[in-house]
Amino acid sequence: MTQVTIRGLSLQRGGVPILRDVDFSVEAGEFCVLVGPSGCGKSTLLRLISGLDDDAEGEITIDGASVRATPPARRNVAMVFQGYALYPHMTVHDNMAFALKRAGLPAPEIAARVREAARILQLEPLLQRKPGALSGGQRQRVAIGRAIVKKPKVFLFDEPLSNLDAALRLDTRVEIARLHRENASASMVYVTHDQVEAMTLADKIVLLRPVADDPAAGSVVQVGAPMTLYHHPANLFAARFIGTPGMNLVPARVAALSPHGVEFEWQGRRWNAAVAGAGLNVGDAITVGVRPEHVRSGAELAGTPGLRCRVRHIEALGEHSLLFCGVDGSAEAPPLLARTHDEQVRVGDAIELSWPADALHVFRADGGAQARRR
Repeated sequence: MTQVTIRGLSLQRGGVPILRDVDFSVEAGEFCVLVGPSGCGKSTLLRLISGLDDDAEGEITIDGASVRATPPARRNVAMVFQGYALYPHMTVHDNMAFALKRAGLPAPEIAARVREAARILQLEPLLQRKPGALSGGQRQRVAIGRAIVKKPKVFLFDEPLSNLDAALRLDTRVEIARLHRENASASMVYVTHDQVEAMTLADKIVLLRPVADDPAAGSVVQVGAPMTLYHHPANLFAARFIGTPGMNLVPARVAALSPHGVEFEWQGRRWNAAVAGAGLNVGDAITVGVRPEHVRSGAELAGTPGLRCRVRHIEALGEHSLLFCGVDGSAEAPPLLARTHDEQVRVGDAIELSWPADALHVFRADGGAQARRR
């Protein structure tokens, strides 16, 4: 059963469009992550689902029933904010129990719910401490525990890890993933700007864009599983946004169309991309993309044309390095990023780069992606 459905949701404030024509659904037990650049309305959308904001047009349903006229306390959702918002004078136990006491639940049930949340989040040794005696990661786990005890149908997370350092983000991300597994019937809608969080936690990603940047476009760019967005971006916006680092994108022109794909011209040479040519014509301007991990040295990809480049910068990341390479003889060509395991490469080295035809993406002048050949 679908637990959360958004249909035709649009919002303007002060004449400025915030959301436009938002449509997606979150199935029961699904972990849905909202991602996009600043200003795309991710947190606003979460507040609309929770009922904290109610000034949008469109429909929001939970368990098939409209909640547009339902106050936040009766929507059976629990929200975890970026700030911990804990009561500093209360213990961890009392922070988690506070809402249940106000709701008038019996003391034995409150105690049982707090114990269970503490077990899930490994907070048992901390129940009698106050927030001032906790680390940032522990405080965030208490905030999550305060949501768990309510036993909601839908958990809403608004960038819950953004205030934590890298190590604590990893630890807390693991706890949230475990929380999802142990609450298999509850849906989760999670807002983040961190692509690692999105790719590792999500069953489904909803990619949003700021509608003020494109008056003709809706907010939702693409919806799908994380690896679908990574390997099959629907358009240039998705290709640029999904991936760290992003996809290499270069301007090109269609040179020929064949059953084998699209042949294009770039840097005075012809290359083949294994994509469908439907809707394209010879001479059309296109953008060709390739992920850094698919850019290889000429020696690694025999039989494929190579492009002579020079290494301008190297980011050594331990398990691999990122090479920022300038195309020889072309000051205007965008630098190419290549991922390599070769620790012998140095800044200033001349190298030859290439890529397999089936790793290339082609985007039309309108930004839409050509279908990849199977």
